[in-house]
Amino acid sequence: MKLSVKNGLFWGLLLGIIAALLYAPKSGKELRADLKEKIDSVPKNISSLFESIVDLIVSVIDFALDACEEQGSKISQAVSTGVSAAKDKASELKKLATTNSNSK
Repeated sequence: MKLSVKNGLFWGLLLGIIAALLYAPKSGKELRADLKEKIDSVPKNISSLFESIVDLIVSVIDFALDACEEQGSKISQAVSTGVSAAKDKASELKKLATTNSNSK
């Protein structure tokens, strides 16, 4: 008789379950109660995990917004300084051009 992979997995799983039940340190009633308690806690654990993920995402977004605001402020200040420097240079060049045209 040739066993397929599916049959092998099925029989291995079945024998594993039987061995676990035979060598379990608790009675069947205690095992069922523990299993029910763990299964009942899954939605609460998932909810807690989801809340943690949402909190993390909100924190990352807040950090990114603060960083963008700070960089925007720095860029605005740099542009303002550049515009002021350009106006000063333009005024200086106009004076130089006026001085050169008057001296000719």
